[in-house]
Amino acid sequence: MTRLTKGENWYELAVRLEGDIVQRFLQYFFYYYHPKRGAIPSRDIASHPIQTTLRDLYPTLHYTLQSSTLPVAFLACGSSRSGCLPFAPIRATPTLFQIESIRGARRTIFIQTPNLNSRAIIKALKNALLKNIKVTICIPKNMMVLESIVTGWSTTKCCVTLLQRWALRRPETSLNVQWFKSDETQAFVVDGDKSHIKFMVVDEALVLVGSGNLDRASACTSGEVNVAIYNSEFAHQILAAIKRHQRTDFGSTEPV
Repeated sequence: MTRLTKGENWYELAVRLEGDIVQRFLQYFFYYYHPKRGAIPSRDIASHPIQTTLRDLYPTLHYTLQSSTLPVAFLACGSSRSGCLPFAPIRATPTLFQIESIRGARRTIFIQTPNLNSRAIIKALKNALLKNIKVTICIPKNMMVLESIVTGWSTTKCCVTLLQRWALRRPETSLNVQWFKSDETQAFVVDGDKSHIKFMVVDEALVLVGSGNLDRASACTSGEVNVAIYNSEFAHQILAAIKRHQRTDFGSTEPV
């Protein structure tokens, strides 16, 4: 088996985007992270193909979808020190969009994330469950525990376990929680069943992917960038790919 990088190897997801949305990423980078915080340099951004060596080494990890009319939304926010204060309001556009997407769900919600301790997100999930929405959550065990305690005063495992117990007391709800398991037969190594994917699919049509977790840090303090893509073909393709490259048993029910 091959390691993709030196050091820790986590289960990751990358989506290649082309078109006008690239300018949004550049504007965000130059405004928040470039040393001069200036405007984007007046030059064309050339198209760069995916490294052929990576494609040759891992041909089964690449999935192509081309569409000239793919609805895409750029969702971003900068970091905020005031978010560290207790009871600071949610200010992050990616988190607000996640909450509204959960509220607007009609059939299903699939979530894979390393962190889930945002009270607002959990409240929205409870409301969705009460509306007979089928919710599936895939998370790794004991990942970023210290970060979760410092920024959100609770761990993902604790919050998700409480959510499971809440759902068990309401048999009319449909909550399926699975702890992420890496697939040792894959061509790449994942250390210790650690998944770093931040990914949500609503009604098998709306895909939310990016850097934003479902935790308090992403909601109140961190700078995050997510992309919302509305396309059922893309949703089915990327969801199947993510499930295919892990050993998580989505058909079973994890004990609380």
